Amino acid sequence: MITLEFVSKLRTESVKEQFSSVLSEGMMDEKENGMVRIVRHNGRAVCLFNAYPKYTGAVLDLAFLPDTDDKRKLLAVITERVVRKYHPEQIVIENCRDDLTAVYEANSYRKNGKYYVKQTEPWRKVLGDRVFDDEGFIINQGLMKEIPFGWFDTQAKGCGWIAAWNIMKMNGKETRMEICAHDLEKHSPLGKMLGQNLFPLFAWLKKKGLNVHMSAPLNSAAADVIRKSKNGIILYNHARGAHYVSYRVLNRNEIQIYNAVYGKRNHVMKIEDFLKKYPLFPTAVAIGVY
Repeated sequence: MITLEFVSKLRTESVKEQFSSVLSEGMMDEKENGMVRIVRHNGRAVCLFNAYPKYTGAVLDLAFLPDTDDKRKLLAVITERVVRKYHPEQIVIENCRDDLTAVYEANSYRKNGKYYVKQTEPWRKVLGDRVFDDEGFIINQGLMKEIPFGWFDTQAKGCGWIAAWNIMKMNGKETRMEICAHDLEKHSPLGKMLGQNLFPLFAWLKKKGLNVHMSAPLNSAAADVIRKSKNGIILYNHARGAHYVSYRVLNRNEIQIYNAVYGKRNHVMKIEDFLKKYPLFPTAVAIGVY
């Protein structure tokens, strides 16, 4: 579990001491409408960040304690919090660290001179914060009627590109939502559970550099691919037609699912329980990222 903890004035000195080995100059300085937070991962303090608005953007300074795991995920949570608080045009990391280059880039921060900059997507300015979870993954397709998808809108027909976008982000290859949707709408991989519509989605993920494997259209085969993967996409039929969801493997038996139940956060289930409850027929297909 990742939590963000407010740092009061009374705690400033103790926090400085706790993070003394990684603090940059001025990192604890108070800024107008700024926020200084300790990030805890499973209860352990692992990161400190200071964010504040500047012009139409936001500035972010962060420092990880040594031996911190899952930095990419932690930065995703921090970034999402900054976006929600300031809704900036861009986020700028000014005090960059060479050893975090891969972490920045996995979260779509790009080198710009001596800074790393993340541009806020145009579609993010249209969509409400409730569309996304704390890491910035899409979990609420039901609030995306304003976003086009071919002749339809994303609320009605966008589950395929949503699942693909989530998986790209999950694997450190975050792509602009607009690009992802427009690439996939050419083939509209959303209509049938089986047949030609599934394969362009698989091919697109492969073209983007993901090591993907597809199961046969059978729940037991899907479960086998899911269990061997680190994350991926599940395609199944429910009462309203075909639906794509993305998943992340937590352990051999459990997965976290995104956008199966609109707006549901931390949706964790056993693999077999999910495949028993949600597919109308035992013919689910899994695209696993290995």
